[in-house]
Amino acid sequence: MPKKNVLITGVAGFVGSHLAEHLIEHFPETVVHGSCRPKGSTDNIRQLFGKIVLHEVDITDATSTHRVVDTIRPEVIYHLAAQSYVRTSWESPEATLSTNIIGQANLLEAVRSMANENYSPTVIVVGTSEEYGYVGEAEALLTEDAPLRPLSPYAVSKIGQDFLGFQYFQTYGLNIVRLRAFNHTGPRRPTAFGDSKLAHTIAMIERGIADPVVVYRDLTAVRDFTDVRDVVRAYVLASERCEAGAVYNVCSGKGVSIQQIFDALLACSKVKDIELVPDPSGPRPTDGGVVVGDNSKFRSATGWIPEISFLDRTLPDILNYWRENVSP
Repeated sequence: MPKKNVLITGVAGFVGSHLAEHLIEHFPETVVHGSCRPKGSTDNIRQLFGKIVLHEVDITDATSTHRVVDTIRPEVIYHLAAQSYVRTSWESPEATLSTNIIGQANLLEAVRSMANENYSPTVIVVGTSEEYGYVGEAEALLTEDAPLRPLSPYAVSKIGQDFLGFQYFQTYGLNIVRLRAFNHTGPRRPTAFGDSKLAHTIAMIERGIADPVVVYRDLTAVRDFTDVRDVVRAYVLASERCEAGAVYNVCSGKGVSIQQIFDALLACSKVKDIELVPDPSGPRPTDGGVVVGDNSKFRSATGWIPEISFLDRTLPDILNYWRENVSP
C-alpha cells in the first residue's frame, strides 16, 4: 500500500481499533485518520494516541460527516461506525436503522459530492452474516448469492447499508466494495457478545468476584468464527484487490459450536468447577441452527486465508485480555 490518507469511521470500536493497529504496524507510510462519536469512549485506542489523527464526528449528522471527509480527502474509507448489537436493535430499532442506514447515506453523499476524475476514494462497506438470517437445515455453506432473510432490525439495517453501497456504485460510479463479515472476535470484544462475555465471567470467577456459574442460551448453535486480526487484514486486502460494486463473504468457512467455545474456554480456566445454567429468558430468534459461510470468492480475489486458530489462540487471548482488565 503506497502512502495514503485513510479514514476509519468508528475507529474507537472493537474492530476499528484493531484495524488502526494493523495499518500502523504494517503500513507505516499511511496516515490513519479515525472518526469517533463526540464524548464517546476512546478506551480501545488509548495506545494509539499520537499515532492516529482523531476526529469527533456524529455519523448521523450530515454536516459534520461531510466536513471530515472534505478535510481529510481520504483515498480509502473503512466504514465501521454502526450500532452493532442485535439485542439493542430489538430494544431500539429506530435508532439502529437511523445510525446504520442514515449514517452511511451521509458518508456516501459526502464522497459523492466531492468525487471527480481526480478524486475517487475506495469505500469499504462492512455488512454481516446476520443479513442471511434464517438458514434452513438442508442449506450448505452460504455463498454471496444465498437469500437474505433477516431476523432482527440490526440485520435489516445492514442489508440497507449493503444495498445502499451497491446503489451508489451503480448510480454514481463510486468505488464501493461490499463485505459480509461473519462472526469475528478477539481481545477487546465487548461482553455483549457471548464468547467475550463467557471469557469475562471466567476471569471474574478466577478473581473471586463472581460465583462459579455461567449462564447459556443455546449450546447447539454452530457459527463461523474468525479472529478479528485476520478480519482487519482482509479489509485491507479488500481495499486493494476487490472489484467495486461486488459483494464478498469474509469468513473462515468452518463451523464451531457454542459448546466447543464453552469447552475451550473452560479448559483454559484456573477454576474447574464451573456450573453451566440455562438462561431463564430462553433463546432469541437468532439462536440455534448452522450459519457457516463460503469464502471462496474472497479468497480468489485477494489470496486471503485466516492464519489464527480460533479455538487454540483467539479464545485464550480473549480470556487473557479479561484477566488483565477485570477489576479486582
